Amino acid sequence: MPGFPTVEAPRSGKRVRYLDVPDDGATGPARFEMWLAPPPESHGPMRHIHPEQDEILEVVSGTLGVWHDGETRTLDAGERAVIPAGDPHRFWNAGDGELHLEGAVTPGLETEVFMYTTYGMARDHAATPSGMPLNPLRLAPVLDRYDDLLYLAHLPIALQKAAIRAVAPLARGVGFRAEYPEYVPEPRREALGLPTVPD
Repeated sequence: MPGFPTVEAPRSGKRVRYLDVPDDGATGPARFEMWLAPPPESHGPMRHIHPEQDEILEVVSGTLGVWHDGETRTLDAGERAVIPAGDPHRFWNAGDGELHLEGAVTPGLETEVFMYTTYGMARDHAATPSGMPLNPLRLAPVLDRYDDLLYLAHLPIALQKAAIRAVAPLARGVGFRAEYPEYVPEPRREALGLPTVPD
């Protein structure tokens, strides 16, 4: 689809392309497709929580492993997982070949820009196997800016918020930023009204 390029986080074996994003991110869903390489090239994301978004993951091809609601399941083509907002979950490629899935988060909020940003960081800097930056100073301003999207599942959210809010000003003070428009591909950068990046 024109306007929605595929972006890659090669160190974590993930590629993503948006299929549709809402005009009003506060209400409509953001739809995407994702490819995960087979293990050990891809680990999928860590256990995490979307505090305000419901998530649907539907398998196009391959085998999806999902941990949710205290259970681990494997899903094949045509099957889906529905994860309500606030529920801890994790997903990964549970097969021998590439996993292709389609997903949606509702409401979409600013998930598109957040994903471009974290994938760009994973390409350019040290990152965990799941693709999150290792440097807390680099990550804190981004998590502070997009604080309605994502938290880790193994720590209390209140503790994470307090840590992020403590570290983010220090990080900004030494030059780290909350927004990296250079990681948002053209023409999406222009469509989203983000600043022009000099050549």
